Amino acid sequence: MKKFIFALTCIYSMLDAQEKPFGSIAGQLIDGTTNQPLVGANVVVIEQSTIGAITDNDGNFTIKNIAVGEYSVRATMVGYKNTILTNIVVSTGRSSKIKMRMNEEAVEVGGVEVRADYFSSEGSISTISTIGLNAAEVKRSPGSALDMQRIVQNLPSVANSNDQSNELIVRGGSPDENLTIMDHIEIPTTNHFPNQFNSGGPINMVNVDLIEDIRFSTGGFPANFGDKLSSVMDISLREGDKERSIAGEAAAHFAGTGAVFEGGFADQKGTWIFSARQSFLETLDKIVGISSLGITAIPKYYDLQGKVTYEFSPSQKLIISGIYGNDIILINGEPDEENDQKKFVKDSTGVENVDVKTSQFAVGATLRSLFGADGYSLFTVYMLGNRYDVNVSEDFMYREYDANGAVTKFQKLLSNSTYVNDATERMLCAKYDLLFHLFDDHELSVGGQAVTTEKFVNNVYFNSDTLRFDLNRDGDFTDPYPLDIDTSTFANGRIRNALGFGDEYKFGGYVSDKFLITDKLSATIGLRYDYFTYSQKGNWSPRASMSYELIPLTTKLNFAYGEYYQTLSLPQYGDNIGGSTNRSLDNSHARHFVVGIEHILDEGLKATLEAYRKSYDHIAVNEQFIRSADKTFRSDKRLSNGERVSQGIELFIQQKQVEGFYGTFSLSYSSTVTKDPRENISGLPPINVGEYSSDYDFPFLLTIVAGKTVKDVRATLNESPFFVKYPSYILPLSDDMEFSFRFRYSSGRPFTPRVFTPYIQRREGTITWSKGVWEDGAQINSARYPDYHRLDLQWINRWHNEGYNIVMIVALQNVYNRANVAGYQYVSDGTRNTIYQFSFFPVVGASVEF
Repeated sequence: MKKFIFALTCIYSMLDAQEKPFGSIAGQLIDGTTNQPLVGANVVVIEQSTIGAITDNDGNFTIKNIAVGEYSVRATMVGYKNTILTNIVVSTGRSSKIKMRMNEEAVEVGGVEVRADYFSSEGSISTISTIGLNAAEVKRSPGSALDMQRIVQNLPSVANSNDQSNELIVRGGSPDENLTIMDHIEIPTTNHFPNQFNSGGPINMVNVDLIEDIRFSTGGFPANFGDKLSSVMDISLREGDKERSIAGEAAAHFAGTGAVFEGGFADQKGTWIFSARQSFLETLDKIVGISSLGITAIPKYYDLQGKVTYEFSPSQKLIISGIYGNDIILINGEPDEENDQKKFVKDSTGVENVDVKTSQFAVGATLRSLFGADGYSLFTVYMLGNRYDVNVSEDFMYREYDANGAVTKFQKLLSNSTYVNDATERMLCAKYDLLFHLFDDHELSVGGQAVTTEKFVNNVYFNSDTLRFDLNRDGDFTDPYPLDIDTSTFANGRIRNALGFGDEYKFGGYVSDKFLITDKLSATIGLRYDYFTYSQKGNWSPRASMSYELIPLTTKLNFAYGEYYQTLSLPQYGDNIGGSTNRSLDNSHARHFVVGIEHILDEGLKATLEAYRKSYDHIAVNEQFIRSADKTFRSDKRLSNGERVSQGIELFIQQKQVEGFYGTFSLSYSSTVTKDPRENISGLPPINVGEYSSDYDFPFLLTIVAGKTVKDVRATLNESPFFVKYPSYILPLSDDMEFSFRFRYSSGRPFTPRVFTPYIQRREGTITWSKGVWEDGAQINSARYPDYHRLDLQWINRWHNEGYNIVMIVALQNVYNRANVAGYQYVSDGTRNTIYQFSFFPVVGASVEF
């Protein structure tokens, strides 16, 4: 131990003995609407007001000889709002790359105190329900495990079902209702271990070190975006460092172990950046043990990501981006357990094993053409692909318990394959977007998109239940089918859900006009049309929004309305015979109304209050659920008659980093209810309750994030007496540190209580009959899991050295070890086990930049 402490002391002494090195900030300033470079703007480092630069003919600037540390820069230009970008980390050996957007000044503001705009640099999707995050805000977010989807869970009315998934439930919407765009490429999922019905997953493939900024809209988005009902996440990836032939970073943290390399070529006309990572959990398991993390198996994955740009001219640029992920996980069920209720018992049970192999990719190219102050165009072609290979088997086990209720002996009697999903998706896409200033006060956007399903094959096999019923409840199961029904539904064998096609198309087009009505009132009106050839369904989607400046540059009143349609997840069009039973399902529909007010409270401090209502209809519902009053009814048909309403109010307060402090406060109250589609059947007890809480109903959501940068700690200690200075080297303290926390509270997720029914029995392992089955009760989602809450802490340490930098992250997740419930496991012997979410665990990560 003494040698270890001595070694640490030597290392930290060497790191901190060096003089403070210098770095630089290099970036580009562009018009927030037209993307045109802004020439002659003044860019100044706020903390060192005598240091700055003027943008050149391409809008580029470089500020040199800045002492390493964290800074904010201010951009000023006649006719534009003063704009500030915060959280710029200046390191040695490389220039810190930034991109800033400035918006034109719309009104004269004489007599009004002018505050700089901290909130426009990331750009915006809409005037309402849109939040922008810059690169530093994405990378520093506590509790996010460097996962961009977990980062946006900090925003109002964005919920998730459990810690094991980063899915986004936005304003009561399903997780498959969210549109993700990365460098103009629309990607169905950016997660490892995805599925076909959900945009979430356990961990994201996108390396946050490559993110330039994120724009996230939770509703009321304009006609430019289609085929999704709830939200839009628009991600811009940063370009490589064109001033260096090669630069890089190696890192090991919760998101993975890997490296990023970048550089320039062709006399700085081109840039490239590339990332490669693999799973870090396998290494973490060797250190702390996987059981302490609340994880039952070790996911193995790797991902590749890259971006290349080339400037043909100052007005034309080619952008090529791509991402690939490959995932493997094997979950072997454990037959041993401890159960006080099973002392000296001998039983038999099924143990489930899950084998998952998935891969996904997206690659595309965009030609961006600038038309000066008149606008720009984007022409994008891209390809998407996904591969799913899921196998679930069940081992039927004999077990014996001892006096403590622990399994002492078990034996496998039989093994069956219970579920197989073999699916391939591959699509080719092309889209064109044009923004053009038609008149002085009109900003016209038009565009179109075509998606061809080059290949879609979805084969799902699962063993149907072999059931027997004691309908008169006399204990006699000798006649398992007393009703005149199709017994093949219950026969041993496989039910097949299949769908396959190629050369089906999705078409979409839009037109949108943003214009000024008065100096204080602006509006955006748009119309969109989408059509899917397979279902032969098309829909018109009108959208509109308005923004009124109550107090110039300080207070705005915003409103949005829109009709939104979404085609179903492709497997939902399938049936059990590979036919066309569900081919003509309607597209799901949602109507948005949003009203809000935003107010600038102080430097970098903005408060937003919004209320919304989303009305859903034409949601696909299984006919078997509709007729669930009849326990013997089976069907693979779906009907487009589901309805849901979500409404709520949100408060969001955001403090951009000013004087070293930053944070967000997010509070929302909402209600999401589903109209009960179930039919009451004559002669059977009524089950329709009118409406019930939706699966996505989380009434209360509260998230608080706050952080503080701390400077010159090491330098201060070095000037302290020796009895303070030298013992302090035991701790990894630097001159550039950051402490932050996140607290999150959520109402418990609704669930349907299950009832153990001994009058229906299931054949287990083709060997014996179960003691009964667990059935959903008639009161859908009438219960809730316990409320969720959790506290996460994070400490970031940076050592800046000549030619390289070291960054260390220490994260403590679920600090007070809250036992948040993820769900319940229902066993065929009538018992119920509780499944918990992540317990307390520390994560230490490090990266080296060079």
